[in-house]
Amino acid sequence: MIKMTISEKSRKQIFMVSLIIIALVVLSGIRILQYIKSPDVLFLADRAVAQWIKYDSEFQLVHKSLSHPRNEFRNVFNTNKAIDNARIKVQALKRCQVILDGVTIFSPTDEFDNWKNVYDIAVPFAVKAGQHEILIIVTSENSHPAIIAYSEILPIRTGTGWLASIDGKSWQTAVSVAQVKQATISREFPSASAALFKIMPYLAVAFVMALIISLLGSLREDMAQKVSRWRWEPSHIRWIMLVLWAVLAVNNMVKMNFQMGFDIQGHIEYIDYIVTKGSLPLASEGWQMFQAPLNYMLSAPLYALMIKWIDLPWIVKILRIIPIICGLLQIEVVYRAARLVFVQRKDLQIIAIVTGSLLPMHTYICQVVGNEPLAGCLISLMVLFCMSLVMPGQKERGTGFFVLMGFVWGLALLSKMTAVLLAPVLIIVLLYHTRLVQRPLKAAGRTIIITFGISILTAGWYYFRNYIELGKPFWGGWDLSGGMRWWQDPSFRTWSQIFSFGQSFSYPVYAGVKGFWDSVYSTLWLDGFNSGSPDFIHRPAWNENFMVAGALLALLPSIFILTSMIFARLHKTANYRNAVVFSIGAIGLFLASMMDLYIRLPIYSTAKATYTLGLLPCYAVLAAAGAEPFLRNRIVRSFVIALFVCWAFAAYFAYFVIYFQE
Repeated sequence: MIKMTISEKSRKQIFMVSLIIIALVVLSGIRILQYIKSPDVLFLADRAVAQWIKYDSEFQLVHKSLSHPRNEFRNVFNTNKAIDNARIKVQALKRCQVILDGVTIFSPTDEFDNWKNVYDIAVPFAVKAGQHEILIIVTSENSHPAIIAYSEILPIRTGTGWLASIDGKSWQTAVSVAQVKQATISREFPSASAALFKIMPYLAVAFVMALIISLLGSLREDMAQKVSRWRWEPSHIRWIMLVLWAVLAVNNMVKMNFQMGFDIQGHIEYIDYIVTKGSLPLASEGWQMFQAPLNYMLSAPLYALMIKWIDLPWIVKILRIIPIICGLLQIEVVYRAARLVFVQRKDLQIIAIVTGSLLPMHTYICQVVGNEPLAGCLISLMVLFCMSLVMPGQKERGTGFFVLMGFVWGLALLSKMTAVLLAPVLIIVLLYHTRLVQRPLKAAGRTIIITFGISILTAGWYYFRNYIELGKPFWGGWDLSGGMRWWQDPSFRTWSQIFSFGQSFSYPVYAGVKGFWDSVYSTLWLDGFNSGSPDFIHRPAWNENFMVAGALLALLPSIFILTSMIFARLHKTANYRNAVVFSIGAIGLFLASMMDLYIRLPIYSTAKATYTLGLLPCYAVLAAAGAEPFLRNRIVRSFVIALFVCWAFAAYFAYFVIYFQE
């Protein structure tokens, strides 16, 4: 009977997992079809016979005004005999004119929205034996011109040997669109290896001290004793992290230039709009006006109080108190998540607390004015609620708990639209919790209705206002009808941008221009986009060697995170497995959403890890769970802890500003 029950349970689990996989595959397939058909998705995929090519220009970080760039591409080829009825297939980003031997054989007749058409062009004359020249003039719209052309009869294949020009006079070798040059500013910063070498003396001291303390602390204890007699209490580490982080933040609030931060001017304009006009702006009224309003509503009273008496630079510095408070609250949330998940493991709690407190994206984004810290704080609190529902042994929660969840989620939605991604997470969590406490399915429906209903009551007014005034509830900064009328490099997407990775380990600052994964890694483990400053002179006054070396030092916590994914699969009896699986799923969902936006919005800064700031407890839990296998052997454990201390040491001092910044 027990065997049958276990077998039945396994079948149900397999069935549910299969349904989820099938749903994901179907949804992914639908989304890919949309990518293929939509003219707004500028994705360039080479064909077996030819490559997409472009003019080899320097990668630029600045915004470009709406425009119609024009490039010319040419190639000289030879034929051994006369060829009749030749045909050439051409696809351009976004419109082209084809000239063969001085004769125009194709002229643009379509609009830019039809650029995904592949034109099968018939050559209207016999191609004689000898040398010939094909010239293709490409005009694009808010992107770099690119072309792919090939013929089954003529020796025409875009790729090596083609020339490109921006003026029709000076020519240079065209390059594959997959080739993305590293931005020049990246080389102004030290390489990761050089930076690591420069701070090695400091790391050596931290490593040796941590190694000795760890070895001495475990010299007379076996593993079981070590777990139960851990000398440092997690609560002590929590207070140490709070104090250290607060000291860093207050120091930086005074010393950092007030203009630092992603889109800082747009955020200040939003606050000023509320103060001067006494109302909320519409998305179409400015650069950052599409953002949800809660952060700006909280900042506006402080701004209004100071604007008549204090200069703007100091007002902006004082406004940093809000993101600083949010950063401190996130550390507290991480601490509570660690205690919840790793009840019997104080060592893992400490690793989680330190990781969450010093994760660089959390540190640098909370030093400047913006809406990300508040949204991250509220989403983190939602993550904590969800973890409390999926942990084994949890009791059934009352109505008040789900009312509170809905209210916090509503506040998160009023802070940043990213919080809408929690919708599928909450449905799955609430269904699982109902099953965990052995309640009927209708109980899950009730909790879902309460949570979603309260969130709608809290935040729905803002999105309903958008729908009434603008025609849709959700607005993004890339909507041309809004305030952001510009485009940026690379201006299109390729397979290499999606699958390549590794630039972060050589020159990590602006490594994100190379591709999605370099962008995520370099903004998770360091300030990879220079806090939105596109030049070397006006940049945050971080301690660059410590910051850049973090790209290599972060390999250890990265390994922890990856190990936790394997551990969750192999060790199904671990009491914190549910929290690990939840964390993997939440991060996966946010990364999938980021990838979707990355493909649809081809500007270099689309994929920033700071968009996942609200998942800070998830990163902390995964790092701690992944560290567990390395803590079983006394020697290995001591070395791993010493290396982890080196990462934490560098992660803290990287963002502690030493000198006043003008």
